[in-house]
Amino acid sequence: MLAELQTFLISMTPVFELRGAIPFALLSGINPYLAYTIAVIGNIIPVFLIFGFFVSVSKWLSAKFGIMKTFFDFLFLRTRNDYQKRIEKYGYFALFIFTAIPLPITGAWTASLAAILFRLSYKKAMIAIICGVLLAGKIVMAITLIGLEVKDYQGAQIVGGLIVLILFFYLMHYIKKHTLKQ
Repeated sequence: MLAELQTFLISMTPVFELRGAIPFALLSGINPYLAYTIAVIGNIIPVFLIFGFFVSVSKWLSAKFGIMKTFFDFLFLRTRNDYQKRIEKYGYFALFIFTAIPLPITGAWTASLAAILFRLSYKKAMIAIICGVLLAGKIVMAITLIGLEVKDYQGAQIVGGLIVLILFFYLMHYIKKHTLKQ
């Protein structure tokens, strides 16, 4: 039960999300179906919290603490600069892609923040983000399961598996870069 709780909490964090939670769960011996379910639910809950409370909490913290105002100003400006053209061009599909491609600085947290900053419909943004989380979970699950199978073999098969994983991440990066080209 402890590993399930840890998986859930890891999937809620902005840095790891389900990209860290699913491998942790599988390495902890949790059934893959249960691991996927726990990680997806844990990754979706912060989206509701971000949509519900982020704006008011960030305003309150900014008013109370000058350092927080600096932090939020930086965060909002960076998100706007990084995603404005993509959001304008691709809208909700951009949120789906940001969430679905399991690369650093992408995920439900980033997509939720972008939806708030660009004043997108919460309902439509939520659907795009949840669909992205579901796909990201499947991608991470597949990569992790392949990695766990490959680790049981020696020599060339391990190298081959690593090459496949590297190529997969490169392909995902290429798709993200060229699908959402500015």
